[in-house]
Amino acid sequence: MRLHFSTNDYLLIWNILFGSSFSEEVHAYKQRLYKTYRNQYNALSKDKNEMLKDIKNFIPDDDTLYNLVLETNIFAQVKEEAGKHRLELLKIWDQYHKSLDQDLKEILKFSLKEDYYISVFAPDMDSALAIKGCNTIGWGYRNDLKDSIFTLTNIIYYIVKSEIGDFKKEYKEFVDVILELAIQNELYTRMSKNSSYLQGDKSLAFLKRQIYPYWLMYLGCEKEDFPRYMMRDGIPFEIDRYIVDKSLKKMNLLEFIEFCIHNQKRIVRINQLEII
Repeated sequence: MRLHFSTNDYLLIWNILFGSSFSEEVHAYKQRLYKTYRNQYNALSKDKNEMLKDIKNFIPDDDTLYNLVLETNIFAQVKEEAGKHRLELLKIWDQYHKSLDQDLKEILKFSLKEDYYISVFAPDMDSALAIKGCNTIGWGYRNDLKDSIFTLTNIIYYIVKSEIGDFKKEYKEFVDVILELAIQNELYTRMSKNSSYLQGDKSLAFLKRQIYPYWLMYLGCEKEDFPRYMMRDGIPFEIDRYIVDKSLKKMNLLEFIEFCIHNQKRIVRINQLEII
């Protein structure tokens, strides 16, 4: 898998118009545009999906607002900051991509696309844009450079989530927990050498704890390995209550999600209500 980092004027402008206002100046400017060009402004909301589907060939139906924003100091500053941020993200990718690629293959056990395109925002935009099945995402957060591995794994999380799309959407909690275990916990832990299993959505903590022993089996851990992983990750469980299912390590991530859903009555033990 390869990540390609670039900037795109149209997507930057769209995010100025429809993303969170990151300064009073931007907020006031957006209000003025909206009052003057309300119909055109509303019509542009649909452009995001078209851009993400084919950003290189995107041409707007009406470029009036794009041209207006393009001439502002706001856009000039955003483009300059996005360009700088792109170089920083590229450095992170160059540093970690070899180990990430191998670790991700071992965790997911299915292939992603060969190429993904990251359209970089100015960090003050503090946002990500992604849609189901597209290999382009918009990305730029203020905290991106505080923990480079965290940033990279979050980008991968958005990619995998967009690839999975609505898979088993009626069991969203199971999908969210297992994606968190795979990318934000296990991938981060392997790359950083520090466990992040206690990090994540606290509303999913109980379900994560219930799935965790089976997750270790999915990763190929033997029963004698369990104490070491429990110590590493800070998630204790009663080892003797579990029989290792060797078939789990032969599954890919989607198959493991299905396994957990089909066996939820066995996995989710309501009498164990401790929260991580």
